[in-house]
Amino acid sequence: MQLLPELAEKIIQEVSLVINEDLIVVDRTGLIIASTKVDRVGDFHEIAHRVVQTRQKYYITEAEALKVSRVKAGINLPIFFENRVIGVLGITGPPSQIEGFAELLRKMTELMIRETYYTEQKESESRGLEAYFYEWVFSKEVDQTFIHRGQLLGVSIGKPYLCILFQVRSIKEKQRVDAAMMDWFKNLFPKNANDMFIRWGEGRYLLLKHVREDEPKQDIREHLYRWKRYFKTNYEINLCAGMSKSTITYDLHRAYEEAEKALKVALSKQHIVMYEELVLDIVLEEISGDTKEEFTNRVLSGIQDKPELLHTLKVFLLQNQSVKDTANAMNIHINTLHYRLKQIKDLTTLDPRNSEGITLFYIALSFIGEDLHHSRSQ
Repeated sequence: MQLLPELAEKIIQEVSLVINEDLIVVDRTGLIIASTKVDRVGDFHEIAHRVVQTRQKYYITEAEALKVSRVKAGINLPIFFENRVIGVLGITGPPSQIEGFAELLRKMTELMIRETYYTEQKESESRGLEAYFYEWVFSKEVDQTFIHRGQLLGVSIGKPYLCILFQVRSIKEKQRVDAAMMDWFKNLFPKNANDMFIRWGEGRYLLLKHVREDEPKQDIREHLYRWKRYFKTNYEINLCAGMSKSTITYDLHRAYEEAEKALKVALSKQHIVMYEELVLDIVLEEISGDTKEEFTNRVLSGIQDKPELLHTLKVFLLQNQSVKDTANAMNIHINTLHYRLKQIKDLTTLDPRNSEGITLFYIALSFIGEDLHHSRSQ
């Protein structure tokens, strides 16, 4: 563990909250790498260098400070990490007045260093997992060497997994979101010991969910909806997810592609989507934005600025084109519904009561983000 200037500056900032005296952090070579007095950074501190070598704290009296260049009265304390001196913390002031703080501040400093080290270790492990999964996703074959590498990382290749991709819409506070997502997975998600959850790019996360043969996918989906509701309620974060249809053991690429397509639809509908639910959506998501816009303008021309008719059309689709059910759902008279459907036909030249018209309307409403699924867990 090397004491770098960035960490030393953080130590100065945190320790300054506890004590008003001037502070310095010195590296193993005796150079001041952080200080409450910026002009001291880069100076050689002879006594701190001596502390590194002796591993003992040193009291600098006013008299001694006058004899040594660029040194002030105070206490210099060795900073230990794993029984090795990695630097020195210097506190300026009369030793008799600041001694009571000295050991406490050193312990605080060493604790910060340990936390930083283990955080960096976790980050390194995470990056290693991310790189391994990236390779797995895009590999055509999985050999024994690759499987062994996975075992060293704690990945059990060969067990049945579903692939689930998450996307967080709001990523203003990336670290907060990462911590919240990881916390949910570790503490609230009913997971198996073989489940793997990692970051997968900006605002995206990958979950490999180990599944049993008798485990209904619907149960997993319900857990994902609880995840979504929790983040919406507690963090005001829009969480979407796409889940693969395939249960894989080695060929992650196939399941990943399914999850990615499901997530693409999930983002447009702001929902949790399973790949097996997708039929028309798979085709529609491949169409360019310009084509979607042109198609929508043609089909909905005449009613785009009439929300009452658009809503009527949507409910009509959701009620399987049943006039009676639509009127009941909208709490309107059947004659009123007939009149609105006639208006839609007159204004668009498409009849929502025949197969061609209703198909085109379904596609157009899907393009503008309307959720037209007949049943969906909330």
